[in-house]
Amino acid sequence: MSAQQAVSGARRDETAGPAVPARWRRWAWPAGYAVAAVALFFCYLRLSGTQKVTSDGASMALQAWDMLHGNLLLHGWTVADVSFWTTELPEYALIEAVRGLGAPDVHVAAAITYTLLVVGAGLVAKGRATGAEGLARVLIASGIMIAPQLGQGTLIVLLAPDHTGTGVPLLVTWLILDRAGRRWWVPPAIGLLLAWTLVGDRVAEVLAVLPLVLVYGVRAAGGLIRREPRRQVWFDVSMACAAVGAYVASIGVGALVVALSGFRLQPVRLHHAPVSVLAGNALRTADGVLALFGAEFYRQQSGVAVALGLVHLVGLAMAVVAVGIGLRRFPRSDDPLVSVLSAGFVINIAVYLFSTMPVSAWSTREIAGVLPAGAVLAGRLLAGPVVRARLGPPLLAAAGAVYLVALGYGMAQPQLPAEGQNLADWLVARHLSNGLTGYGFGPTTTLASGGRVQLRQAAFSPGRVSPGPEEDNLGWYDPSAHDATFLVLAPRPSKWAPLTPARARGIFGPPAHAYRVDGQFVVWTYRYNLLARVR
Repeated sequence: MSAQQAVSGARRDETAGPAVPARWRRWAWPAGYAVAAVALFFCYLRLSGTQKVTSDGASMALQAWDMLHGNLLLHGWTVADVSFWTTELPEYALIEAVRGLGAPDVHVAAAITYTLLVVGAGLVAKGRATGAEGLARVLIASGIMIAPQLGQGTLIVLLAPDHTGTGVPLLVTWLILDRAGRRWWVPPAIGLLLAWTLVGDRVAEVLAVLPLVLVYGVRAAGGLIRREPRRQVWFDVSMACAAVGAYVASIGVGALVVALSGFRLQPVRLHHAPVSVLAGNALRTADGVLALFGAEFYRQQSGVAVALGLVHLVGLAMAVVAVGIGLRRFPRSDDPLVSVLSAGFVINIAVYLFSTMPVSAWSTREIAGVLPAGAVLAGRLLAGPVVRARLGPPLLAAAGAVYLVALGYGMAQPQLPAEGQNLADWLVARHLSNGLTGYGFGPTTTLASGGRVQLRQAAFSPGRVSPGPEEDNLGWYDPSAHDATFLVLAPRPSKWAPLTPARARGIFGPPAHAYRVDGQFVVWTYRYNLLARVR
C-alpha cells in the first residue's frame, strides 16, 4: 500500500467514527418500540379525550370495578351480547387499581389499547425482515393506523371497548404464528389464546377461527393430495383443529360461568339481511371502512380535516391492494399468516355486509378488526416494492408526515367531559347518592362521580319499572340494601332517556321537590325508597 492510500484510508476511518457495539444494535429495536409506545400513549390519551365518555364505556368500567373488589364472575350482572370479560375488563380493573374509579379510566384504557394495536401491528408486519425492508414494514403498518380520524373514527377505536381491543390478543396470536414456525407447541398455544379471546368477544370467530380453519384446512388437503411429509400435513391439521377446539372450549367456559351463577349474556341479534337493504348496507359498510382508516373526508367540518382525510386514502388504498394480493396468492402462499389475515378481512366485511348489523355509524365497531389486519398486510406485502421503487420512499415519507400532522391536529381539539359530568357534580354537591334513570346517563353519571352517586338505569313502561334494560346488576335494585330517593328525567325523552314526567308520575307519584340542572336534566326527589316499586 502506498503512503497516499494509507493516509486516505486513515481519513476515512476518522470520518466514519467509532463502530456501534453489537449489543447496542440489538437493543435498538426494543428501545425504539418502547419510546414510540410511551409517546403514542400520551397522544392517544389526548385524542381520546376529544370524545365524551358514554354509558357503554362506563358500564365496562363499573363491571371491572366489581371484579376488582372480588366479584370475578360478575355475579348478578346481565351484560350485552359481548362481555369483554377476558379482554378489556382485566385491563380496566388494573387501571382502576392504580387510579381509582372515574371517567378518565375509559380514556386511559382506550389509549393503552390503541397504542398496543399500533405497535403490535408494526411488530407482526415486520416478521423476520431486517434492514430497510423491516423498517419499511413497521412504518407502513403502524403509519396507516397512527392517526385515527376525528369524529366517527376516534369514537370507534379510541373510546369504549366495542371490539377494537380484541385485536390485541389476536395480534399476539399472529405474532406467535409468524415467529414460532411449525413447532409442536404452536397449535395448542394458538388454541388457548383464541379460546381466551372468544370468551370475551365472539367477533374473533370471523377474524380468526374461520380464517384459520379455512387456510389450514386447504393447506392440509393440498398436502395430502401432493403426498407431502406426514409431519407437515399433521401441523396443518393440528392448526385447524386448534381453532375449532378454541371455539368449543369458549362455549364450554361460557356455560360454566352461567352454571356458577356468573354474568349472563344477552342473545346475539344477528340475522341475514333482506335483499331490499343490501344497497344501504353497502353504503354503511364503505362509510365505516373509510372512517376506520381515517379517510372519511366528506364528513369533516373544516378544510384542514378534509385535506387530512384525503391523504388517509393512501393508507386505505395500500390495505385494499395488499388484501387483493393476499387473496390472489391464496392458497399457494408460503406465508400462511398473509392468507389468514386476508381471509379474516374479507369474512368480517362479508358477514357485516350481508347481516342486519349495519344500522348506523356506531355499527362500524363490528368491523374494527379490519383496520389492524389491513395495516399488517400492507406492511408485509408492499414494503419490499416500496423500498425498491425510486419514488416510493419519498412519497410515503410525505404521506407519513401528513399523518403525523393529522395526529397533532386531533390532539389540539378541545377535551370533552363525560356524559352527565355536570349532573354528577350537581348530585354530589347536594348529597343525592342513589337514584334511577334510563341507560343513557345512568352508568356514565355513576362513573363520573367516582362512585359517590349510584344512578342506576331502569326500564320504564306505563305503570311499571323493571331492572335493566342492559348492563345491569340485580343487586342494585334490592330495596333492603339500597335507598333510591330521586329520579333523573330528560326534558326531551329519547331512547336513552325514556322516563317522561307523565310516566314518572304514573309509577312513583308526584315528587317532593323538582329541580332543573343546566337545562339538560330534571331531578325529582321523593321521601320514600323508589326501589320498592321496581319489579
